[in-house]
Amino acid sequence: MVPVPFIMLYLKKLASFAASRNKTVARFVNILFENAKAKAGPIEEFQWLGLMLFVAVPFPGTGAWTGAFIASILDMPFWSALSANFVGVVFAGLLVNLLVNLGLKYAIITGIILFLVSTFMWTILRSIRKSLSSSN
Repeated sequence: MVPVPFIMLYLKKLASFAASRNKTVARFVNILFENAKAKAGPIEEFQWLGLMLFVAVPFPGTGAWTGAFIASILDMPFWSALSANFVGVVFAGLLVNLLVNLGLKYAIITGIILFLVSTFMWTILRSIRKSLSSSN
């Protein structure tokens, strides 16, 4: 968690500084940020909850650093993004601890369930949001 606030605060400044020095870097940074924004739709849609769930899933590439990059690129409020990252890291740690303590057989079963839930998580959240908004 130590580099997370620095990534959120200074990523865009560092990228714009590097882009101002070199046209190739500017094109690369522009492509990188555009691709990240295009793929971060669910996180942008659900903001705090989306970022927290993204960080909480203990798969490669979904940790606090990636969450900080996404929060910075999406211009999420600093304290909201920091707290979502923190809660996500805590949940990921608890989940990994649970998997380690379950034993191999149950860890594999739980891993498969976690994979399925994380695959359909955004669809489930959208349907819950629609049902809540239609009941109001």
